[in-house]
Amino acid sequence: MNIIAFDTSGRWMTVAIMAGDDIESLQSFSSNKRGSDLLVKKIDMILKIKKIDISQIDLIGCVIGPGNFTGLRSGIAVAKSLAFSLSIPIVGLKYYEVFRSERPVTLLRNARKGWWYVSSFDGKAWSCQMQPSDSLDLKGEIISEEKIPGASIVTGPIFSGYDLIESVVRSFQSNSNIYDHISVKPYYLQKPVAQKAAEENL
Repeated sequence: MNIIAFDTSGRWMTVAIMAGDDIESLQSFSSNKRGSDLLVKKIDMILKIKKIDISQIDLIGCVIGPGNFTGLRSGIAVAKSLAFSLSIPIVGLKYYEVFRSERPVTLLRNARKGWWYVSSFDGKAWSCQMQPSDSLDLKGEIISEEKIPGASIVTGPIFSGYDLIESVVRSFQSNSNIYDHISVKPYYLQKPVAQKAAEENL
């Protein structure tokens, strides 16, 4: 099975491909607002590295959130387009589901304007919520891509392209988190400002 998977939900863009049993991963810092353009270029690059045509891809993996609003929409739009044109399924994963841990850990990701996505693993299951900066509990093992006093700082993505591919394979084999080009949607913990404004003006 040939799989292409990507994460555009945070500060780092990750693209990975599995061709047979061989995995290749690309990671790059992205502050470009035209995230979908950069993602398509990275996908094209990694396909050329592995000498695979896009028509040979059997499955798409995509991180659906929580995370950066524009990044999520860009990544999911590309996943939808590929799934539709190739008639293949999408495995949509929450970003903390890709992070592998056997011990309790908390992942912090900046949401916006003093709010954080707080994803906690208690050793058995994940939970995720939004919390304001002044209520963050920085005890225990904390991992974040952001610079937070008291947190273990990760200089790059909190998981690799290899982790991403392995998570996609596990989900596909267990028949979980599988979508088509219509049903896959971003995972938001809070409605985007534009959506709230539109609903308030109805």
